[in-house]
Amino acid sequence: MIDAHARMEQFRNQIQEKIMKSLTEFSEGKLSREQFHAIYEHYDVQLKMAEQALQAGKVENIGAAQGQTFAVRQAHMGKAIGLLIYHNKSGLLLDTLGHFDIPTERISPILNDFSMMMEARVMVDRRVEKMAEKQWLLLAAGRYTTIVTLFQNEPSQEQVREIERLHHDFEVANEVHLSAPSVDSSRLAYPFLVFIQQRFSPRPKA
Repeated sequence: MIDAHARMEQFRNQIQEKIMKSLTEFSEGKLSREQFHAIYEHYDVQLKMAEQALQAGKVENIGAAQGQTFAVRQAHMGKAIGLLIYHNKSGLLLDTLGHFDIPTERISPILNDFSMMMEARVMVDRRVEKMAEKQWLLLAAGRYTTIVTLFQNEPSQEQVREIERLHHDFEVANEVHLSAPSVDSSRLAYPFLVFIQQRFSPRPKA
């Protein structure tokens, strides 16, 4: 049977492996910066506790913290809760998906910047903006539409790439309609619905 000291060394090694995994996950875009910082701090605390316990010879109950990691990860994970779709040609809002409670006047300046750059045929890079303590916006311009996604917590690069992929598919599927001067949103196909069903929080009840 493994004694308590050996178990503590094993626990310390596991934490070190998890730290390395979190570094890799961040580099691959699977964790947002906010999420990475929280997870790294959590592991760092566990690692220091393990090392202090080994040095002091007190190794009881140290493993109880392991189960808290999932909760830390989930608490800081980006969760998309709403999405706006604007038609570039007309400047009109085509549709709102999920729950979106950011006032239009807070988004308008960024959308105006996008419009001016598109008119000047300047490449428009996506933007990720922090709006409040737990509210982040992803704004991305396509050929026909601009989308604004509201996240609870900062989105990871992987989540950003997923939204961009769905945006591309949305424009390809609806190119005939979106290239027209005006658009009937009831005739559009929405690849975003897959994302909504899997990731978006339900609209709060009144």
